[in-house]
Amino acid sequence: MPEKHLMVIDPAVLKPAIESYNRIASTAPYPVTYHLPALYGLTSLNQMKNNIHGIIVMGSAASVHDGHAWQDTITDILLDAFKKDIPVMGLCYGFQLLAHVYGGKVGPLWSGEKKQGMRTVRVIEHSLWGPAQSGPLVYSHQDGIIKCPPDFDITAKSDQVAIEGIASKLKPVWGFQPHIEATQAFVDDHELPVPDPKKAFDFGHQILDRFIMSLV
Repeated sequence: MPEKHLMVIDPAVLKPAIESYNRIASTAPYPVTYHLPALYGLTSLNQMKNNIHGIIVMGSAASVHDGHAWQDTITDILLDAFKKDIPVMGLCYGFQLLAHVYGGKVGPLWSGEKKQGMRTVRVIEHSLWGPAQSGPLVYSHQDGIIKCPPDFDITAKSDQVAIEGIASKLKPVWGFQPHIEATQAFVDDHELPVPDPKKAFDFGHQILDRFIMSLV
């Protein structure tokens, strides 16, 4: 039987976050697989959907309301993970997809306007990442969670967005609206107006790395 792996799903429809994946793969002390269903189809997801150690669903320019067939496959994988207590981290689009799948509500935050940059996010104390803390995080989105799904807690907020993070009360499932996985390549590829993002990278990566290492 193949060794268990961390499944990184990148639903990018334009530019994949390869550098973010590379950082995740270099951090994890176990196999990590990378899947680009929107750009390259569902073959790799279907081949590797068993023996999953954990799942990270990253961001996308797509909306959870677009009705893509590849989203249905990701949804099936998430529902199966929920049943099996497989840890999941959703980021940006992945964060919104968690709410969409588990009974929350996703919609435009600023009358459909897309906003990008860096904002200060406050996270509550949590067993995954430790004490309450705040710091800058990179963001690029127009939609957000406007109603938290049942049996989930709000774990992060900012002055701009009321629901920046969620965590299931029942299962090992977490999500963040900002890009805690962001790297310099992500900032450059999306032309984000962030002149000095190092503090945002440090803050975001320490949260994401806690998730990665929790799977050991």
